[in-house]
Amino acid sequence: MTAQAGLAARIGVDVLDCSELRRLVERPWFLRFSFAPEELVHAETLGGHRRLEFLAGRFAAKEAILKVLGRGFLQGVAPREICVEHTPHGAPVVRFRGRAARLAPPSVSVSITHKQSVVAAVAIGIPGAGGAAAEDGRTASTELKEPDAVSPPSINTTAPAQQSARGAQTPETTAFLRVRVGQEEAHYGGDLVDGARILRLFGDLVTEITIRTDGDEGLLAQYSDVRFAAPVKPGDYIEARGRLVRQTRLRRVVELEAHKVLSARPGTGESAAAVLESPQLVCSATATTVVPYRRTDTATAALNPVTEET
Repeated sequence: MTAQAGLAARIGVDVLDCSELRRLVERPWFLRFSFAPEELVHAETLGGHRRLEFLAGRFAAKEAILKVLGRGFLQGVAPREICVEHTPHGAPVVRFRGRAARLAPPSVSVSITHKQSVVAAVAIGIPGAGGAAAEDGRTASTELKEPDAVSPPSINTTAPAQQSARGAQTPETTAFLRVRVGQEEAHYGGDLVDGARILRLFGDLVTEITIRTDGDEGLLAQYSDVRFAAPVKPGDYIEARGRLVRQTRLRRVVELEAHKVLSARPGTGESAAAVLESPQLVCSATATTVVPYRRTDTATAALNPVTEET
């Protein structure tokens, strides 16, 4: 394959099983060596399985990009100098730093795909094409879509518009709740609140989102990647947020997070409480809900039969 002025494009491919990184991604030295700070910040907002999948995808992309640069894994470029971020609509964007920026061609595109526990990445570098600049003068960006990519962890009801399949701007669908946990909800010793209380909040968020998108409460099918990160006690104020990240004809996938923003201080006084300097993540999860399929135009449906999703 050739590019402008007959220059040859360089292609790098890498395939990785997530289990190969399962132990390594729990070691701080490996994380600091292999991933850019932005990648690590986003990874820590994800549940256990999704975190591993995300980091494995980024690692495979870095391996593929290093092949485009003509370098081995430990040959003059640290993987953390290659940062693979993504746009709000999920397209991977490659940013180079340090030595990687000096070696990179003007334009590099990357695509990442996942299949069960296997992740694959393809990178293409085109010499002489117009690119953007990195921290010391050069970057490369891509418009290739990463399957099942998620937006940055920040979730709010006034989030930027998302790109639809036809290029039109559509608002991001989100939901938000803030509740105070009462004394009557202490279920375990030490005044601990059971995790099911947070999952009930998540259920209400998913219901609100499907009402907004489909005019129907839907039917919750499953939770996945549930991770409890901090205890909840009576007197705590919890903010729970949900964001629609993927939808098919019948299914809606919602990412969920709950943060503690105010905390009771019973050791200081019976009614003492404090505002936390930064919200504390107490639980994260991904929910899948099913909504009924309604044929609004029976004549059109007869001409274009669609197989029911299983």
